[in-house]
Amino acid sequence: MLFGSSKYHGSHQPVASALASPKHGFVGPFLFGLSLSFLVVLLGALMAGPARGQVNEHLPDSPFVAVSQAVRPAVVNIRITRSTTSAGIGTGSLQEMYRRFFPDEEGKGGRFESPSTGSGFVVDPDGDILTNHHVIDGADAIFVRFSGEKREYRAELIGTDPNTDLALLRIDPAGRKLPALPFGDSDLVEVGSWAIAIGNPFGNLESTLTVGVVSAKGRGDLKIGGLTPRFQDFIQTDASINFGNSGGPLVDVQGRLIGVNTAINQRGQGIGFAVPSNLVTNIYGQLREHGRVIRGYLGIVTEDVVQVVGEEIPGEPPSGARVISIVVDSPAAASGLQGGDVVVEYAGQTVESRRQLLFLIAGSSPGQDTEIIIIRDGKRNGFQVRPVEWIQEESEAAALNAALWLGMEVASVEGNDPRVARLREALGVTATTGVMVVAVQDGQPAAEAGIRPGDLVVAIAGHGIIDLESYDQVRTLLAPGRDLLSVLVKTGNMENYVSVQPRHAGLEN
Repeated sequence: MLFGSSKYHGSHQPVASALASPKHGFVGPFLFGLSLSFLVVLLGALMAGPARGQVNEHLPDSPFVAVSQAVRPAVVNIRITRSTTSAGIGTGSLQEMYRRFFPDEEGKGGRFESPSTGSGFVVDPDGDILTNHHVIDGADAIFVRFSGEKREYRAELIGTDPNTDLALLRIDPAGRKLPALPFGDSDLVEVGSWAIAIGNPFGNLESTLTVGVVSAKGRGDLKIGGLTPRFQDFIQTDASINFGNSGGPLVDVQGRLIGVNTAINQRGQGIGFAVPSNLVTNIYGQLREHGRVIRGYLGIVTEDVVQVVGEEIPGEPPSGARVISIVVDSPAAASGLQGGDVVVEYAGQTVESRRQLLFLIAGSSPGQDTEIIIIRDGKRNGFQVRPVEWIQEESEAAALNAALWLGMEVASVEGNDPRVARLREALGVTATTGVMVVAVQDGQPAAEAGIRPGDLVVAIAGHGIIDLESYDQVRTLLAPGRDLLSVLVKTGNMENYVSVQPRHAGLEN
């Protein structure tokens, strides 16, 4: 025995004392030293644990190893160049340096290329690559490089869609069969599911894999790269996404695409966003076929129906998209829709929110009649609408002017808008002329001038406002200008003039 006692010549003696007995001469110390050496070796072996080969046998591999091996070869680094002239550089130290060393380059200040990087991934072995619109926006040249390779491929821009922040590139693989990612079904992805992001953070940490979960679905109202994509239905994930990851894939544990990494929240950690794969599939198909995305347009501005418990409006549905304004000469105006209508069905699908209706209208075919079901005065009514093709510059400008001129939204003081009815009752408004302010945007000209919901706009810049039609005429006349406006506002029984300073219209808010 190595521990405890040992039986020796019929007597019980400790091992160490027995081996060291003078009776044994030099053999005792020798054996004692040998025993100590053996003990040290044994303890070292126990502390070292199982051999390396045994670790691989008994410990399961990470499930993400297989994902990495399948997905990373299809992920690419995207490098672009933007040509910038003196007008784009300004008069800072960089411009002065360039002007000094290259005084004759294309006139004043010369011209140089501003590089930028991002990520992308192969979706077709013949060379189709998806990325974000903001990664390649304004590019003069686009180059694609696979992980671990020195050579680059020059890419062609097939089509781009700023409204979902997606873009389609194509390279000539020169006979090479490219690895492509399969698409998953993002509708089946649940909160808490594994989410793996792969991309090239900061441009030089290529083919980086990070792991997290799906934190939420259906996120919207985000600002990305200085832009606000119109169609937002993002997957939120806590898988680490950094600058340079934009355009890379978000995949599940089977290596199937569930989203395109698009944005991060700079004010928080573990908050990233990806365009869901089902939306990506639709956009990819249209970009590949048309080089652009064809969408339907009606010309209505809507809001979500939100009921306060105990204050429900009789006949109003608990959910839907309430029409708050109609664009003049739009398909919605021609169909007979009115402000205050609540849309509850479109093309046979139940409508529960304004964003859902936005996607349904966009997905309808221009020129084809579509049924829309609304609730008006507590009654269900059906209309036939014929969407036209959505042209971003025209339709957004019209909708913006209709709803958000000066950062305020108005409605007929005698119309059917339920917000007007609530405000009239709450404030005791009895006026029958003018238009009522029903919403004011924070930080916008009307709010800064002190205009509030429930106020009546009676005149603007000396032009009398009798009803919504006269307001539209005055708006059309004055909206292009930026001169200070004198607005006559009636609050309760008191009238006063306020000064409103218009700003350039934009989609920022």
